[in-house]
Formats: sequence, structure tokens, C-alpha cells
Amino acid sequence: MNAREVIPLKQRPDFSLTLPGSKSITNRAFLCAVLAKGKSRIYGALESEDTTAMLNALRKFEVRISKSENYIEIEGNGGKFKPGNVTVNAGASGTTTRFLTALSVLREGKTAIKGTKRMKERPIKDLEDALGQLNRGERLIRIKGDKSSQFLSALLMISPLFSPLKIEVTGKLVSKPYIDITIAVMKAFGVSVQNKAYKTFIVKPQQYKAADYWTEGDASAASYWTAMAYLHKGKVKFENLKIKNSIQGDAHFEENLKKLGKISVIDMNAMPDAAMTAAVMAPFARRRTKITGLSTLRIKETDRLAALEKELKKIGVNVSTTKDSITIRPAIHPTIRPTIRTYNDHRMAMCFAVLGTKTPGIVIEDPTCVDKTYPEFWEDLERAYLTPVKLGGKNLVLTGMRCSGKTRHGRKIATLLGRPFVDLDMEIERLEGKTIPEIVKKYGWDTFRKMESLVCRAITKYVKEPLVIATGGGVVLDEKNIKNLKKNGINVFIFADPYVIAERVKKKAGTRPSLTGKKPDKEVYEVWKARRDLYLKYADIVWDNTGGKILGENLKNIF
Repeated sequence: MNAREVIPLKQRPDFSLTLPGSKSITNRAFLCAVLAKGKSRIYGALESEDTTAMLNALRKFEVRISKSENYIEIEGNGGKFKPGNVTVNAGASGTTTRFLTALSVLREGKTAIKGTKRMKERPIKDLEDALGQLNRGERLIRIKGDKSSQFLSALLMISPLFSPLKIEVTGKLVSKPYIDITIAVMKAFGVSVQNKAYKTFIVKPQQYKAADYWTEGDASAASYWTAMAYLHKGKVKFENLKIKNSIQGDAHFEENLKKLGKISVIDMNAMPDAAMTAAVMAPFARRRTKITGLSTLRIKETDRLAALEKELKKIGVNVSTTKDSITIRPAIHPTIRPTIRTYNDHRMAMCFAVLGTKTPGIVIEDPTCVDKTYPEFWEDLERAYLTPVKLGGKNLVLTGMRCSGKTRHGRKIATLLGRPFVDLDMEIERLEGKTIPEIVKKYGWDTFRKMESLVCRAITKYVKEPLVIATGGGVVLDEKNIKNLKKNGINVFIFADPYVIAERVKKKAGTRPSLTGKKPDKEVYEVWKARRDLYLKYADIVWDNTGGKILGENLKNIF
């Protein structure tokens, strides 16, 4: 699937998630485990493109690594590697590239680190300069900190093998919370670092010790769900991230969210990744917002400030940028239905998905780019729609496109609730003694729509016990149908991306007549564009069934 549409929420979200492990913590823990002597077990580690690149590279360094269901075991070598030339591929991973560059100075032989075109464009010279000082045997290392904190993190993690060592940061240090993460992970593996106001770091002679390490959930990933809950006045709970005790700076993202609309300038230098999420929230604020301290976003997976500016303008947002800031004025034009370009940047996809839960018609290009750090993102997005539903004595009415899952899930819900199940199309077929294709062929679509209206009126007028009702895809074309169905009913719109719908329709060719006479690919998109606003207008609740798995697995949690 080359693109994925995000459907707006109608309900207040109320959900819990187990986040992926923090990428920043995971790759640091891998490196510290390698530099320790003995076996370390990393629990809750992130499994993604970035962390896989790190593990594959460490294997090339002949580090013994094994996986179990619950942890990754690394047999550390105390920083002693077998000599020889080796080539590794860091892909698009900045942490992998920078950390391996530092690790390579411990090896005898040439280490070649390959990466994507964009990774080759990203800076690394400041780290190279610092490592050069280290190789010359200097005990006072000076390193610049204005481009990336990863350079200092990489240097700190290998420093115990060169201690005693004093590291001085020249100029401004960006993204300081990531240095806190580095020092915290090092401490968990037995190494202490003296941090003097983020200007000087002292590492005394010490050795890493093998450890069992539990990885926190990713606070940057949590920012998307925190923003979504905030945007819709809902709530979210994270099973593996304790905000108050977290070592991650992004864990405090909500504090910045609450500033939107209250103050005009917000400095987010400490959490540049989460700043992107704040940027897509800013159009909904009550006043102009300027987010500063974002110079590092210019040299990430893409120029993120330029990308944010260009894509926000597509939906009518008045936005401007400087070398280290973005200014957003509150305005969105919901009639514009853009495709959001992601620039192969996972965070562009995820932050604009949040926006899509509020603004109709947002389509995310290249949705699989999230695999870099959050492979389960789209599944978790589907979970975010599954707020508990209290029906009482009301009917459950399921609307949506053909093949969205109304009948399949309607039957399951009816069984779960001990209610009768009614499929309106099947009811029409029963009353007429003909299949839908036969009815349409003989009488035409207009007559079928009249039959549909009669059934909608009769079901709600004469059947007094609570039902689960699956409707036909076109039931929303007549407002009277919806009024009848909602007299004593709650309407749940089951959404699935049109591409997915088209693929499902192809597999069921012949079971329903064509509406336009065109091929499923074209017909589905035309019908969806004509009906999207109607489905949303009449929906009390929206579910996303694009993946076809999450909804079915969670029905018992909904009712």
C-alpha cells in the first residue's frame, strides 16, 4: 500500500497501549552491553529498522547475540574485538552510524560504515575530530555540541575504555535530555559519569558490568498518542512508560502541549522529535505559536522544518520557518484533502496521522516508513479508535463501505452480546427472494434504494428487542434511513482505506453489482469520495479496520 488515509475520530479516545521500546535507550543499551564483560539481557528492546541495523553491525564485529521471546542477549567482550577489515550497513539510522563510528576506534583494522543517501549527507565531522583527539592519547577531549548530542553520547559510551577522561563541550549543547539517557544507561551497566552543567564530563577509571536491563517504552512514540488524546479531550494510558520516573526528556511532552494557545513562544530544544507533534497540533490552538530551538531538525532524516512547512501549507495552514524555528497560525481548511509527503521520514508520517484524526481526507504517503522506529504504529492507531461502547438497550448500527467488515464483525458482536443480528442487504434478499445483483438487474438501483428505505423503517419501527444491524454501503445516501436507524441506535462507522476496500472487493467479485460499471479500483475511490463526508456526518463512533486484525481481536474490550 503506497498511501494510507487517516479517518477522523468522532468519539473521545480512551485506550491503553504498550509502546515499542525506546530506540534511544535500546541502541545505547546494546552498545554498553557489548563493552561489558559477560552476558547481558536487554528486555523490552525495540525491534525496528534502526535497532536491527545496530544488531546486524555488531554481529559483523563478531559479537555474540541471541534473541528469545522476551529479551535480547548480548555477550560482551569488554571492548576487545577481533582484528580485520569489516563493512557494516547502518541504513538510515543516525544512532547506529554515530555509535558505531565511536566503537570502531576500539578495533584493529578498517571499519567501513555504509548508509542511505540521506545518512551520508548528515553531519559527523565533529565526532571524527573528537575521536582523533582520543586516538592521539589526549585526556582532555573537546567536542562541539551544536549539531547533534549523539556525538557526545557516542564519545561518552566508549570513554571508560580510555579513562581517566575529561570531555569539554565547546559552544551550545543541543538535546540535553539525550545525554541524560546516555549517562543513565551507562550507570545501569556500572559506569558513572560526572556531569558538570553539561559543559564538562569526567569519566574516572571504571569497567562496564554485564546486566539485565529493562527498556522503557518510547516517549517520542508516546507523544503521538498523548497529542491525540489531548486533541480529542480523551485519555491514554501507557503500560510500559511511567512519565514521572522516565529517563527520557520526551516523557514531559504534555507540559508543552498545555502551553499551546496560552503562550506564543515555546522552546523545544530539549525534545526536537516531539516538537514535530506539537507543530501539527498548533493549528488547533487559539493563538499563533512559535516553536524554537529546532536547528537539529534541519539535519535529520529530512529537513524536517522545511517538510513541516510544505505539508502544513497543503491543508491551508499559515506557517513559516527560520533556521531553527517554526511559526504556526491557527487555521485549517478541512475542505482540502491532501496527500502528505513523508520524505521517507517516519516522524512525518506519524505526526500527520495525529492531524488526520481531526481533519478529514489526510492521506499519508509511504506509510511503511514508520518501520524505522515504530513498525506497529498503524496497528496501534487502529487500537486508539476502540473506545469502550455502552449500548444500554440501544441498537448497534454498523455503517461503512462495502467490504469494510460490517457483516463479519456484526455477527461476532451479536454473538458476544447475545443479540439478534440483522444484515439489511440480506433482509432485502430474503423479502424479495432474489440476490442483490438480481434485484438491481431487474429493477435498477433506484428501486433497490427504496426497498432499503422500507427495511430501515420497518426494522426500527416493529422490532423492539435490541439488535446489531449491518447496513449496506449506500444507506447513508438517504438521510431518512439514518434518522430511522438512529432513533434507538448508536451508529458506528467502520472505515478501511479505499485501497484495502478495492482489494477486498476484487476477491468478492460478483457478490454485489457494480455501482458505476467501472473497475473496482476506480469505482471504490469514486464512491468513497462521494460518501466520505456522509459516513462521518452520521457517525457517533468511528473504527478503523484497514489492517483487518486489530478490531476483531479487541471486540471483548469494547463491549
